[in-house]
Amino acid sequence: MKDYYNDEIFEKKNFTAEELKRKDFDSCIFKHCDLSNIHIINSEFLECEFIDCNLSNTRLKESSFKQVCFVNSKLIGVNFHEIDPFLLQINFTNCQLDYSSFYQLKMQYFKFIECSVKEVDFTKADLQFCLFENSNLSGAIFEESDLRNTNFKTARNFSINLETNKLQNSTFSKDNVNNLLERYKIKVE
Repeated sequence: MKDYYNDEIFEKKNFTAEELKRKDFDSCIFKHCDLSNIHIINSEFLECEFIDCNLSNTRLKESSFKQVCFVNSKLIGVNFHEIDPFLLQINFTNCQLDYSSFYQLKMQYFKFIECSVKEVDFTKADLQFCLFENSNLSGAIFEESDLRNTNFKTARNFSINLETNKLQNSTFSKDNVNNLLERYKIKVE
């Protein structure tokens, strides 16, 4: 495998027998690719798209993701907190992110649209201006997280401690505000 790829399309490629180390992908598209259980080390993805891909249990050690989109992809058990945070920008649409971790990661303006975000660890993460649109946050952990200006209007099944998280100017709907009060055994009718 070469070290630099520009404007390439990878379709139905199985990467599981490979290690992506020090590879650069610029404006590439990955369609129906299997990148599960591999190590992606010190690699850069700039303006790339992952469509219908499997990245479950993939290690992303010191790799960077700048303006990257994941669509209809599985990213179960991924430790995003191991990636390079410099200029980090990722959007997820209709993805499975269950059991992943964004621990202490600065991820402002990320979008989670119609995603399964069950049991995901957002402890000490900076999620300012993020959007959780029609996403299931069942069991997601928000502890000492910065959730200011975050949009939870159509999110569901979340539990957020009002005392340990920053929530100024965050948006919730009348239908899901009960999730904030659940911990206090308060019901709004």
